[in-house]
Amino acid sequence: MKGMTYQQLADHYNVSIHTVKSWKRRYGWQRQKKSSKQAHSIFNQFLSDETIEIMEKMGGRTSLDLIWDQIQIQYAAIIRAQRIMHVADRDDMIKELKKATYIPSSLEEETIEGIHPEPEITSEEFSFQFSWDRHATFLNAQSRAMGELRRLIKQFEELAHAKDERRLRLKQIELTIEKTKKAVREEKEEDLHIMIKRKEDNS
Repeated sequence: MKGMTYQQLADHYNVSIHTVKSWKRRYGWQRQKKSSKQAHSIFNQFLSDETIEIMEKMGGRTSLDLIWDQIQIQYAAIIRAQRIMHVADRDDMIKELKKATYIPSSLEEETIEGIHPEPEITSEEFSFQFSWDRHATFLNAQSRAMGELRRLIKQFEELAHAKDERRLRLKQIELTIEKTKKAVREEKEEDLHIMIKRKEDNS
């Protein structure tokens, strides 16, 4: 009622923010409206308390801070993608079941203990993701992500003060980008060479 955020309450009472949110649900807390104008604002009518709290915490952040946040999020997503989209080798294929047809009667039968038996499958349909397709998708996605990251870095450098310490961290990120770009180019050139060689073999 005094306008404290969930995090401020958690810090004040030395509990986790999840505990404070559970109190809100349990006791039906509602955020007190500070004025009639605020009571009719579109934010309070349609946005969740958590979203409003995030917006309140962003109140003191500058446009440069927001760009820096986007740079860190984008860079973290690129690094995380290395593990998620990793392709071990050319035999690294993914096989996923798309559709299966079962014998209807087998689902209705029950054993003496009342346990359903395993359904009998009459047909299955699978989808396959070959290593070269997955790798090509990864390279294209990474190139687009790198392009967006470079755009954000350029915006930051145009706005940031010359002595902003975050510039040093950007230099490290830029060096990593250049190494990754070089590796991507080399892998694309290698893939292209293999494709041309296959055409010659088939002629």
